[in-house]
Amino acid sequence: MSVICAKYFTDVGWVLAKNRDQTYKPTVRIRKSFRRNIERLYIWDEFTKYTEGINEFGVGIVSAKIDLEDYDFKGAKDSQIKDLNPSKRTYYSPDGLRIRTALFESDVLKATKKLIEFEVTGNTIIADRERCFVFEAAYVKNGDEDQTYVYKVLEVPQDKFVVRTNHGIMLPFTGFQSDVPSQSADKASSEVRYKTVTKGLKEAQTFQDLLEVISNRDDVNLQMNPLRMDNTKGAQRTTGQIIVVPSENTLHYRAIWCEIAFDLETLNKEQEKTFFEIVSSRKLISFKEKLKLEEK
Repeated sequence: MSVICAKYFTDVGWVLAKNRDQTYKPTVRIRKSFRRNIERLYIWDEFTKYTEGINEFGVGIVSAKIDLEDYDFKGAKDSQIKDLNPSKRTYYSPDGLRIRTALFESDVLKATKKLIEFEVTGNTIIADRERCFVFEAAYVKNGDEDQTYVYKVLEVPQDKFVVRTNHGIMLPFTGFQSDVPSQSADKASSEVRYKTVTKGLKEAQTFQDLLEVISNRDDVNLQMNPLRMDNTKGAQRTTGQIIVVPSENTLHYRAIWCEIAFDLETLNKEQEKTFFEIVSSRKLISFKEKLKLEEK
C-alpha cells in the first residue's frame, strides 16, 4: 500500500513521487536495461520482481495498488514452497512486467495506452516533462466467475496536481471500502494519507518540498501518516521513497526500511541517458536503529 503523487514545477516540469509501503522488508535493486536499444532505469524488488521507473525518453511511471490482498507478495511466497513448485520457479510480478514493457514507449500517451492494453490495475501516474496522466483501473465481477476490466484516465493540467493512495477517486467502488468492517481501518488510513498529501502539495514549490510533504509523520496514529514508521509486527511500513524527474531523466531513491543494492559507476555513465541518485535518510537514521534493536 502506498502514496503516489505528481506536481508540475515551472523549472523542471512534472515530478512524480511515491512512498512504497510493505509488510515485509524488501531487497531493492536499482537496475538499468538496454533491451530493444531503449534505456530504462527502474526500482526492482528482488522478492516480487515488481518495478517502476523511467526511460530514456523521459517517461516515468509510479503506481499504487488497490487490491485488497497483496497478490505479488503471496505469489512470490508461494513460489518458494517446494510442495507447490518443485522447481522453485521464480515469481515475477505481472504488473511489474507490464510497467517495464510500457517503459519501452517513446511518449507518455503511448505508455498510458499500453498499460490499458495490458489491463494493469490500481492507481497509476504516468508523466513526462510536459504531460501527466492519472489512471485508475480494476476488475469488476459480473458473477461467480466472469469479470470485466474497467478503467478511467484523466490528463492532469499543469496548474493542478494529483495524489492517489489505496482507494479509487474516479472509480470510488475500487480499493478499500468503509462499509466493509475488515477494510474500514485501511480505508480510513488511505483517506487520511490522501488528504494530508493533497493539503501539503498545495504549498510545495520545489520537488524537494514534495519529498517533505510525503515524509509527513504528524499523526499520532502511525498508520495515518504518509510516511509510515510503524514497527508493529505485520503493520504497513514505508520501505522507501521514489522521486522521478522526467525532464532530467533521473530516478531518486531514499531507502528507509529495506536492503538496497546499486552501483553508481555502472548506473551513471556520462554517455548514457538516465541517471540515479540516492537520497539521504539522515533524519530517519535514529528510527532505523531502533527498528534493528527491536528486531533482534
